[in-house]
Amino acid sequence: MSGASRWWDGAREWVGKLPSGLSGQVTVDVARKRVRLSHARVEALARKALKDVKVLSVGEWAYGPRAYDVRLEVSGWKLRVEVALERLELASGRYHLTLLTPGRVDLEESRAASALVQGVLRLGGGKAALRTVLDQVMPKGLSWDGQRFQVSGALPKEGAVSARLFESSSLVVNAEHDAEGVWLSAEAWPGLMDLMQAALSVDLPRKPPGT
Repeated sequence: MSGASRWWDGAREWVGKLPSGLSGQVTVDVARKRVRLSHARVEALARKALKDVKVLSVGEWAYGPRAYDVRLEVSGWKLRVEVALERLELASGRYHLTLLTPGRVDLEESRAASALVQGVLRLGGGKAALRTVLDQVMPKGLSWDGQRFQVSGALPKEGAVSARLFESSSLVVNAEHDAEGVWLSAEAWPGLMDLMQAALSVDLPRKPPGT
């Protein structure tokens, strides 16, 4: 048995040892070398990560086969967006998150929106007009180019996924949304499993599965 095969057998065993209720939220695909998180777990992680971002709050969150239908409030502006995780990069003590917007990105009624802006958007200003509006209200570290949201910031100084762990190393995770959850793949699999362990908030041995 090759080292890679032993590693994947270890990964499956690792998932089997997760606390009850968590093992069903993680799937290991040995053939394609990827791990899937359930939609419920992705939502919980996103809400936790974004709760401290100033002037941004997350409201209703619905799961779809291609993307999440999420309501946000940014600087008093209410948005409804369809987003799908595409990429996460951890490097130089910071995180960089890329979210696709394959469907709707709508500005809903808002106390902050003037009647003129609302009228322009309703009359067909479309994504170009909305992008112009959002450029003015997006907090630092959050931007939208009409196709993707970019979210970036400093990793916490302490914790399972801390800045010091990624000062001289990096981890790039690619993601694919499907009906059951989000598939994650990365070249540095031991690093990915460490990240998964931190994401699931479980206290298991830090060494990679199978080693």
